[in-house]
Amino acid sequence: MSISQGAALSAIAFQFAAALEVYDQEADRLVQAHGDLGIYQALGVRMDEMRRYATALPDCAGPWVEVLIRHFELTHTLWHVQQGKAVYRDLQTVRHAHAGAVQFLSQRLVHLLPRH
Repeated sequence: MSISQGAALSAIAFQFAAALEVYDQEADRLVQAHGDLGIYQALGVRMDEMRRYATALPDCAGPWVEVLIRHFELTHTLWHVQQGKAVYRDLQTVRHAHAGAVQFLSQRLVHLLPRH
């Protein structure tokens, strides 16, 4: 890998990590707001942004897929809570697993950043 390729991948990893941090905060807000549509839409936009970064970083494919799965589980459980088919405690359990997947991906991204 050339120096310019390495720099580009580092920049993408940095942008991905920043977007992931905002996404995690938005996910917390979504759970606290019990599925506010505006927050849900913002989360979708953030997922699209991160998807573009993920395609450029094959080393993050596994952790990214885990976040995608946990994102689906989170939104699905939130919908079930709103429908009365699940309890808030279930949502908290799913959110905890979701946050773990986000944290693992974040750690992987940090390892892609240059060390000084």
